[in-house]
Amino acid sequence: MQIRTRLTILYLLNAASILAGVLLAVYLLFKKNTEEAFFEGLESKAEMTAQTALRNPDELRPLPPEWISPDNDTLPYRDNISLFNDAYERVFAVHTDVPPVSVKDLQDIYTQRETRFRHYNLHALGRVVNSAVGRPFVVVVEGYCDPSPLRQLRDILVLSFLVGMALIATSGWYYAGQALAPVSSIVHEVENIQPSDLSLRVKSDGNRDELARLAQTFNRLLDRVEQAFRMQRMFLSNVSHELKNPLQAIRSQLDVALSRERDPAAYRVALQSVLDDVHAMTEVEEKLHQLARIYNDPAAIPFAPVRLDELLWQVREQVQKRQAGYKVILDPGDLPADEELLYVRANEALLRTALVNLADNACKYSSEHRALIRVRFRDDRAHVVEVCDNGPGIPADELPLVFEPFFRSPRHLRVKGTGIGLSLVRSILNLHQIALSVESPPQGGTVFKMVFPSLGAFN
Repeated sequence: MQIRTRLTILYLLNAASILAGVLLAVYLLFKKNTEEAFFEGLESKAEMTAQTALRNPDELRPLPPEWISPDNDTLPYRDNISLFNDAYERVFAVHTDVPPVSVKDLQDIYTQRETRFRHYNLHALGRVVNSAVGRPFVVVVEGYCDPSPLRQLRDILVLSFLVGMALIATSGWYYAGQALAPVSSIVHEVENIQPSDLSLRVKSDGNRDELARLAQTFNRLLDRVEQAFRMQRMFLSNVSHELKNPLQAIRSQLDVALSRERDPAAYRVALQSVLDDVHAMTEVEEKLHQLARIYNDPAAIPFAPVRLDELLWQVREQVQKRQAGYKVILDPGDLPADEELLYVRANEALLRTALVNLADNACKYSSEHRALIRVRFRDDRAHVVEVCDNGPGIPADELPLVFEPFFRSPRHLRVKGTGIGLSLVRSILNLHQIALSVESPPQGGTVFKMVFPSLGAFN
């Protein structure tokens, strides 16, 4: 069932229940008021009859049973007034041929002092009255309550209900269509967006209602999809380029080495060059594998308490061990007295990889191949780690691009690298909820600043 139809039905049912309740209340109130007015008339007749007939109660004698029982429930008269003594004998009646009230009804009247009941097709009011000498009598006033006004009102209300439901259904269908028109427009616009052109966006009318927020949500989703497609295209292009260059170099070197007989030293040089290219390809493959692991199933990556100062010393040793000419200076600052504050929640292997990449880059682009790692420990464990170099720095227009996969500055194309390291660093730190920023003043040097989440971030 379509939403428009469902909304119309729900709107109709809700309106029908409310309208039916109101019309029923109108009918019942009118009926009650009509009955009250009718019985008030009977009460007046009963009062007047009692005052008139009981002036001389001793003259009242039981009437002979001349009444004839009707063949059905309808009496031949529309009203009647009767008076009964305490022996349940009828001593006065306007129409003596009307059947008297039953003894049971008279007993109920004596018990309740006043009661309303039905006598054949007439409504009756029975009341106990006392004569001047205190003798009890029962006066029964009967009358026909014409139901035609109630029937007319009922017919009018039923017709009003049906007409009202028709109008409500029509208006509900119209306004549901008007309310859902923007949704249909959004669906139509989204269906027209193709993978070949992801620059299209859903139009928003600028309101702050739910549909405007839905359009904005779609647009943000499309932004992410476009970014993902762009990254995928760039990724495939760069991966093929990064793998193509070393493969071509390997092929060229092997072709040259095998083109004629050479001495063993020449073969050794060729094989060493091929091995370097294989190592470069292996490094690219390892970093791509780590990126895929982070993106594919981040929830499966285990986290545990890791002592940050010890991890930084391991990073220093690993970077200096990789390259004999690199030097990493570690400035741990003031260590907290409580060793528990040195621990952070992390995946040790991934966090070490990120820090090693930053320190390795700092050494690579420094003129003296030196990097400085500064640490500022805080009591809430929102520790700050800065990796600094004294290299040429990063131009302002390149700062937003340094974390893009395979981006390499044109100034450093001759420097050996994969272009994946900083992208991997950002992905690892995002996984750890570690804020990363980079500063590079015009006079040179670069500072990568990491702020760890506070103690309550994971609680």
